[in-house]
Amino acid sequence: MNTQKCVTTTVQNVKEEWISIRQCSLPETKAKQIYDAMNYKYAPFLRKKSVVPKPPPQKNKSTDNKIIMDG
Repeated sequence: MNTQKCVTTTVQNVKEEWISIRQCSLPETKAKQIYDAMNYKYAPFLRKKSVVPKPPPQKNKSTDNKIIMDG
């Protein structure tokens, strides 16, 4: 019996957001029979899509204001 697979695909769009799509393959006939006997769903989840926006730019900590003294 071949295994059922879940695949996650991640790409970056023109807005520099990360888009992830996750989906499961269909189970084979033997796996379906086992799932039916155990009252399991054929897929643990439906297709999921998420968009993660680009984080805002962080301010750089400047070292210009520090005084360095040699002893």
